[in-house]
Amino acid sequence: MSAGPGTRPAVPGLVVGALLGRGSTSTVHRATEADTGRPVALKLLALPMPPGTDLGARFRREFQIARELTHPHVIEVYDQGALPAGSSGTGQLWMTMELLEGGSAAALVPRGDGQPDVGRVVTLLVQVAGALDHAHARDVVHRDVKPANVLLRAGPGTSAVLTDFGTAQLVSDVRPLAPHGRVAGTLPYASHEVPQGLRLSPATDLYSLACTVIELLTGEPPFPRSTGFGITQAHLTAPAPRLQARRSWLPAELDGVLARALTKDPAHRQRSCTEFAGAVAAVLAGVEPPPPPAVRSRLRRWRAGR
Repeated sequence: MSAGPGTRPAVPGLVVGALLGRGSTSTVHRATEADTGRPVALKLLALPMPPGTDLGARFRREFQIARELTHPHVIEVYDQGALPAGSSGTGQLWMTMELLEGGSAAALVPRGDGQPDVGRVVTLLVQVAGALDHAHARDVVHRDVKPANVLLRAGPGTSAVLTDFGTAQLVSDVRPLAPHGRVAGTLPYASHEVPQGLRLSPATDLYSLACTVIELLTGEPPFPRSTGFGITQAHLTAPAPRLQARRSWLPAELDGVLARALTKDPAHRQRSCTEFAGAVAAVLAGVEPPPPPAVRSRLRRWRAGR
């Protein structure tokens, strides 16, 4: 039967532990492979599935696509299956994958007066760009690049992992709209072509990666509007934001790099995510944010007393 709230599912070959997270369509448990002792993340599709949805197909596609991608910064998936069918007649789908315990890149978004860790953001950007280009070389478009879909490995340094290939598709079959006309992806990071129903491409992921970088550096995605309609209109018509208006210490040259990545015509964006990441890294080399206001105040008092 399906695993209900607060229960630990019985999955053959796994010792299932604590619940790690719960989303709108799935839950994730810590688990251990009984024969190898390897710790894994166990992801289960929530039941019952809403009528008329394709969540099961999406769940299976997520596993199949991720399984075809072998890259140090793409999530590694191990196995998949279904629990015995319950009274609904539908067995709950599950998959196991690499256990990542360093949180998501969303935790790196600066809040309030906080400043970004520029070096860490650049490292993360280069890693994720390489993962995306690896996927693109295999004709896969991710379609939902955002901070929450970049997880971090625990430990020293920065090791970012691109996850959640549930909306990914092959370039030859990339339909931008989900059933009932809903946009597939997340609006604050959705490229110009997504709400227009145009064909998607690797340049679509590059646009979303640029939106992600803007949020990691400034605390907000490029077009922070109060409604979905406002966000969509901004993606369609608004120019790329000037980042110096948000963080005055950021180099003006960065605006040009990001404006190209956010251009409305995907043909005019950088040729690859790696090219974009390299341009950002070059502009930000040696750049550090100023100290927080309290530290600056102490420095001024110290200098005045010398």
